[in-house]
Amino acid sequence: MKIYLSTILFILLPLIVQAEQLEIELTIPSLEVDPYHRPYVALWLETTDRQGIQTIAIWHEKNDWLKDLRQWWRKAGRKNPHAYDAVTGPTRKPGHYKIQWNSTNDQGNIPEGEYFLCLEAAREAGGRDFLRQKITLGNGVSQTYTLNGNIEFGTINIAIHP
Repeated sequence: MKIYLSTILFILLPLIVQAEQLEIELTIPSLEVDPYHRPYVALWLETTDRQGIQTIAIWHEKNDWLKDLRQWWRKAGRKNPHAYDAVTGPTRKPGHYKIQWNSTNDQGNIPEGEYFLCLEAAREAGGRDFLRQKITLGNGVSQTYTLNGNIEFGTINIAIHP
């Protein structure tokens, strides 16, 4: 029995898709405004036909204001409010931050293919930024991207490692 099991594992092991690692480094710039409110931030993954499939991170203070992250709220937030509990954190002051994600969801690895990585920031009595970057998961190739925000985001660096 042990021989059969190890043989099956040996055959199937190369077929198991390994999760890719995403590193998102983002900057929240310091703004000279009064009063200053820290921005709410959402990062999520969408299919190429713009269906939200995985929330990666949400930074917020009060649930009542999550709907101000308009793009994320329409795509993922209002459909399943319990789906983002595990990736929720407080708002952040201006600075540089790193978010890591292993390209998995509750069911396991995200299927290989093309997706949009979406980033949105909204600030009370302030501005709003929405950025999207097309990425490919599961192709075993390292990828790097740099995006520049308009108001609420500074530079965003995205790295995908097999």
